[in-house]
Amino acid sequence: MSKPRTDRNADLNRLRDDGFDLEVRERFLLVKSFPYLNSRKEVCRGTLVMELKWAGDTTDAPENHVAYFIGEAPCHANGSPMTQIITGGRHQLEPALVVDHSFSAKPVEGKYPNFYEKVKRHAIIICGPAQAIHPNATPEVFPVIETKESDSVFKYADTASTRAGIAVATAKLEQNKVGIVGVGGTGSYILDLLAKTPVREIHLFDGDTMFNHNAFRSPVRRRWRNYAKSR
Repeated sequence: MSKPRTDRNADLNRLRDDGFDLEVRERFLLVKSFPYLNSRKEVCRGTLVMELKWAGDTTDAPENHVAYFIGEAPCHANGSPMTQIITGGRHQLEPALVVDHSFSAKPVEGKYPNFYEKVKRHAIIICGPAQAIHPNATPEVFPVIETKESDSVFKYADTASTRAGIAVATAKLEQNKVGIVGVGGTGSYILDLLAKTPVREIHLFDGDTMFNHNAFRSPVRRRWRNYAKSR
């Protein structure tokens, strides 16, 4: 799967044009070099993380107002933590993505219309105290953009694992090859499920011939005409 492109998405493209340091992953958006104030009133930089919602190659409106952060707890100008938005601590989102805090910052309108507005609001809340001390403490750093290809086996991003909170468990299925011996009434269902996992190669072994009765033991065997009538 090709790496999701920001130029197909107005919200991500605006963030990049504004100078935000973005890393667009299959399931998450990472905004790096995000300035904040720690409890010692020192200006630091962390990474803001948000779960992406895709409609094909295009971002949809954010599912919720939740965000995550890699770094120390962001603080107000007096050094006290931003407890009004900090809702959780360290946990793992993906095998290679561990965050230190979770945020809940609801917009005034009730829902963020896009990721541009969601990132900008978090920038106002989190970066504001740091900018009060150092006006140049801005997340708009205009980094050099490097384009990389994803090695995902999927044609489009797997956001179902993220939505269900099973991204770490799904990653355990990133095997090179899996074989299924017998693709009949049981094996066909196993194949159907494995096809939705990041297994790279699925090898099938079955010497049987496909007849009508085999089809009725396999997934997607519903007779659509009768199904339509029942609705």
